[in-house]
Amino acid sequence: MRIQLLICLAAAGLVLSGSAVVTADRAAAQDTPAAVVLRAASTAEAQTSGEDPPAPPAETPAPPAAEEDAPAAETEPTAEDLFAKGRDALFRGEYTQAIELLGKAVAADQTKTSYRLHLARAYRYAGNDPEAEKHLEKILQTAPDHVEAGQALAEICAAAKRFQDVVRVLEPLLKYRHDYPTYHMLAEAQYNLGKLDQARKYYEEAIKLNPQSASDHYQLGNIYLAGNFFALAADSYQAALRLGLDSPVLHYKLGSAYFNLRNYFGRIAEQAVKSGEPGTIHQRWYLIEPVPGRKDVFRCAPETSAVYQIAKAMADGIEDRPDIHVLRATVYLNARRYAQAYEMFTETAPTVPDEDKALFHYYYAQAAFGTGQYDRYLQLLQEAIKLDPQAYQAGLVDAYLRVADQHNEAGNLDKYVEYLVRAVAESSQTTSLHLKLGYAYEEARKHEQAMAQWQMVLDLEPDHPQRIELLNLIEKYRAGVALSVRPSETPKPDTAKPEPPPPATQ
Repeated sequence: MRIQLLICLAAAGLVLSGSAVVTADRAAAQDTPAAVVLRAASTAEAQTSGEDPPAPPAETPAPPAAEEDAPAAETEPTAEDLFAKGRDALFRGEYTQAIELLGKAVAADQTKTSYRLHLARAYRYAGNDPEAEKHLEKILQTAPDHVEAGQALAEICAAAKRFQDVVRVLEPLLKYRHDYPTYHMLAEAQYNLGKLDQARKYYEEAIKLNPQSASDHYQLGNIYLAGNFFALAADSYQAALRLGLDSPVLHYKLGSAYFNLRNYFGRIAEQAVKSGEPGTIHQRWYLIEPVPGRKDVFRCAPETSAVYQIAKAMADGIEDRPDIHVLRATVYLNARRYAQAYEMFTETAPTVPDEDKALFHYYYAQAAFGTGQYDRYLQLLQEAIKLDPQAYQAGLVDAYLRVADQHNEAGNLDKYVEYLVRAVAESSQTTSLHLKLGYAYEEARKHEQAMAQWQMVLDLEPDHPQRIELLNLIEKYRAGVALSVRPSETPKPDTAKPEPPPPATQ
């Protein structure tokens, strides 16, 4: 009976209202199955007895299940994000990180030249030029007008002294942009390749765009000097000086330009310089020599002169080389200050290298001539001829003539004839020399020798412009013997008795 009741009650429990089912379900979380059955039976009994069923115990809400932290879904950074972070790392000086981030940005989007350009810069800052060069080349392959990439690549090539590559990279970019860095690097490259005409053109364009570049003015001056455009060279060197580029070599080259312009001493002025010394620089003047009778007053050359610039280079510490001393001595020589020039050449002579001795002896000889040392002049010239006969042998005849003329002006006829004879011996088929020697013999009253020289003139040049004159001279001196008084032509004394003188008048 009890078992049936339980079954019936259980069956009755199955048809409880929905709310009861919900309640039972909530209790199931805490009660055992047996407790559930007993409560259901108790309720059934109350219903059959007509009593209200007891109120269910207060429901204890089940604690909410602990929520687990679900991991956030990771999103991949975009190429732009990688580029931004890589660029920041680059300018913070974190080159390794910059290379990593920018490399990923390039891999994510290979169409952005800005990504690759910054990656190339990172490699350059990190000292890895080969990798930088690869990326810059790729930029130019896809964007031939990318001037920034071309300039960066040209800088790498220039640093490696690959000047032909600099030209290859930059010249095509000129049709896209005319700017100073491109012209400057092209000028430098062509200069180092020895293509001075192209270098000059590029330097001139660079200076138009950046007239304040002292180094460009200096290099342009070098090109002008090498091309013998001495006035342009001087202007360029002066511009470099005004812009602050000051070096002993620059002063030396400016002095060379002035020298070739024959601006040896410039406009000489007199300046008072207390305790001054000749041959030194004082402010903007070169002290040439003291003014006689005036204490502490000197004749001075201005800074726009060869002698000033050469002395300035020496005073500022240019390498002590013989060629600099020779140039300074030659300035004095060409300014006709022969005594000082000869002294300078004499001091420099022991230090002159063998390859420069021929030219040195030639200039040294000119200084000796200027001081009146004619034998020394010829001796030094002979030394130059021995060292370089092709260059100086032809000058020996003129040297003999110069010495001969000096003796002639001094009234030393014998020496005049002597050096003319040497000149004729050196160039025996030169009619003008025979003619001049003939007149010298005539002046010395050596008519036989004179006639022989004039006859040689006519033999060498039968149609000589002075043919008739020479024939007459030859005939004149040939007839000289016949014009002398012969014994048969001597008048005999008159043996007739002389007439008495007329009588004196009263």
